[in-house]
Amino acid sequence: MVTLLLCMRAYDRYSYETEAQARRTRSTRQTRTHPMMRPSHRRPLATTALAALLFTGAQARADDIPPLLPLPASMTLVAGHLRIPATLPVTTDNVAPAQSDILLETLHSRSGPTLVAAPASRATGTPATPTLHFRLLPADPSAPAESYDLTVTPTGVTIIAHDQVGLYYGAVTLAQLLSSPTKTIPALRIRDQPRLRWRGMMVDSSRHFQTPDDIRTMIDAMGRLKLNVLHWHLTDDQGWRIEIRRYPELTRIGAWRHAPDSGPNGDGAPYGGFYTQDQIREIVAYAEARNITIVPELDMPGHAQAAIAAYPEIGSGGTPTQVSTVMGIHPYLYNTDDRTFTFIENVLTEVLELFPSRFIHLGGDEAVKEQWRSSPSVQARMRALGVRDEEALQSWFIERLGTWLASHDRRLIGWDEILKGGLPPSASVMSWHGVKGAVAAAEAGHDAVMAPSSSLYFDYLQTNRDEEPAGGRYPIESLATVYQFDPLPPGTTPQVQQHILGVEGALWTEYFTSGASVLHAAFPRASALAEIAWTPRPLQKWDSFLHRLPAEMRRESEHGVPVADGAFAVTLQATPSDTPGRITLTLSNQANTGLIRYTLDGTEPDQTAPLYRVPLQAPAGVTLTAIPFDKAGHPLATPTRRVITPDLADQRTGSSFIACPGGKLSVRVPATPDAIVPATPDAIAPSPYLTIDRNHDCVAIPVTSLYGTKSLAVDLIPMSRFFGTPQDDPSDTRAATGPGSALPPNTLAVRTTDEPDTVIGSAPLPIGPLGKPLHLVVPITAQGAHALILDSPESPGRPYYGFESVTIIR
Repeated sequence: MVTLLLCMRAYDRYSYETEAQARRTRSTRQTRTHPMMRPSHRRPLATTALAALLFTGAQARADDIPPLLPLPASMTLVAGHLRIPATLPVTTDNVAPAQSDILLETLHSRSGPTLVAAPASRATGTPATPTLHFRLLPADPSAPAESYDLTVTPTGVTIIAHDQVGLYYGAVTLAQLLSSPTKTIPALRIRDQPRLRWRGMMVDSSRHFQTPDDIRTMIDAMGRLKLNVLHWHLTDDQGWRIEIRRYPELTRIGAWRHAPDSGPNGDGAPYGGFYTQDQIREIVAYAEARNITIVPELDMPGHAQAAIAAYPEIGSGGTPTQVSTVMGIHPYLYNTDDRTFTFIENVLTEVLELFPSRFIHLGGDEAVKEQWRSSPSVQARMRALGVRDEEALQSWFIERLGTWLASHDRRLIGWDEILKGGLPPSASVMSWHGVKGAVAAAEAGHDAVMAPSSSLYFDYLQTNRDEEPAGGRYPIESLATVYQFDPLPPGTTPQVQQHILGVEGALWTEYFTSGASVLHAAFPRASALAEIAWTPRPLQKWDSFLHRLPAEMRRESEHGVPVADGAFAVTLQATPSDTPGRITLTLSNQANTGLIRYTLDGTEPDQTAPLYRVPLQAPAGVTLTAIPFDKAGHPLATPTRRVITPDLADQRTGSSFIACPGGKLSVRVPATPDAIVPATPDAIAPSPYLTIDRNHDCVAIPVTSLYGTKSLAVDLIPMSRFFGTPQDDPSDTRAATGPGSALPPNTLAVRTTDEPDTVIGSAPLPIGPLGKPLHLVVPITAQGAHALILDSPESPGRPYYGFESVTIIR
């Protein structure tokens, strides 16, 4: 027998020992397996000194580890295997019928065995007729919550837990094992429990509305990864999405917006939607059956424009408004009158009837205080309360509602801005400005959830590939960025860590117009989130995760989830070649893994295609097709296909654009006429993509050779400001700033970064319909090697200009 130990002191390498050696080693150094390996001493993983994976068997290798995700807390492989039968009898012990149905549903798959209920007498099978047995034990205070034991032998599978949640997670793990393409499962013992209590995803249904089926699809996918909190962002400036029967105008008015170009044809059609209370009850019950708690969010005192549009008397501005048709930070705040608190409490009363969640999220973020400063009634309230400033008033506002929630046996949670005026005693904090807010709250004895935008905002772009099939915000937040984040920051004390409930990934939907695009942005980054939330930190190894992830991506795809493969997909970089008539092609992928195979004749590569090793020298006119494969020969991503044109090496696209000096690239959006509202509900808009700096129309190109250059061919498209401006109002005018302000309006100028005040070329921007591509040829006078700036002066009422490509013409 061979033993493979992976422990905290040496988890960067595998060490092989004979069984005799292992016994001698244990006698001298007192090797300790994870406490969950010992039923008599079960403690939470966070308090253990050693977390271990133990594998025993004649041919124990890294490849023998089943592709489970998240990786269990402890797993032992032993000799033998279970051959997955065509029909698998299932027995249960102390499991309610409704729970049994969910367990069977969790295990069902098109490629798995047929599951049939069997009498308890069939609990012990034989190699010819293996069985699956679920056993719910009595509650045990010493057993970690949500834990389970799973044993696979040649005669069947047994899953044991002390709570129904643990039994469900055992079924989730077994479902992954049953998906084995070899139709076998190695004999093993898993003892598992989560690292963190809060393992969440936030879905924004205000900016773009997802159907109830979209939400259920998200819930299913979360359940398959042992994620357990769906934070549902239901109200904001752009839409109120929850039916409140006492206040029907919230959905009659607040759920719909009417931007001039909101419809696919710019026809001003209403856009929006809302969830009825019956739909919400059904979704909540659906989530509860999969052990997912839905935490509703009703944002206040800011992000309230849709509510104020429906009921102007609750606002602070003194004038009516409409549901916002643009993104950004808006000034509309609830006022602080008693009648407004009555309104909010009445709304919350109906919310509490729909959502049994202990936590209720009340936002608290980005509340601009101008209206409060100019409101006589708000200022009078401040004087009466004796509060020092508007930030302290927000603290009072939040605490008043927190006290009301506490009187109804609920707990308030809000974004970390609620720290500014002094943290209300009843509040918990969700930290999106890095981790400091969560740590500060935890140090003060408050519970906190980690949700930093720098690591866990899934509306940021996953890769910088031109072929990335969904828009999003800059900067890039890769799969590795998510996986490398530790929700329990190193150096924090156990006292602080006990108040960090967990971690959450956020899906804001300014630029995701369909349920499919939301899912595409979430997965597989949600798989990385699941592992950092569930698996002990010493066992979180990037190479191991990459090895197991493709199987999980295939499982999600089989369930209809449009999983992004950009981390594995091949990226092409074309540069000039020293060989006349040739272009140098460099192939890579973001994850830096897999075997890249390619063809140059337009056919799709297979295992016989050439293996990429060094940059290629290819002639113009051929079609490069490249696919990454794993060691077993399974493709890791869809093909990358590109026609090699003569000017490809001189073309710059979104993947190579950088921000102009003093600027900031904001978003990349699809350049289709229906980019705001797709023609079909589940459409993911195709390329080409446009790169936009929302503060002024400008992109820069890194240093490039201009020797022999006569002009630049610039492809760009005028885009609507709908969901684009950082300002509040569609009539907003952005001031002309920078060197470009000296040029006539509607002019595109080219400069260099070393002489930014000197225009080396310019061309007029034709005034045409939104969404119509523009192709400009801009003669330039500079030679040499320069970084280029392409920009246009701002003028009132103009559209955005999204840049698609810039090609050097020699």
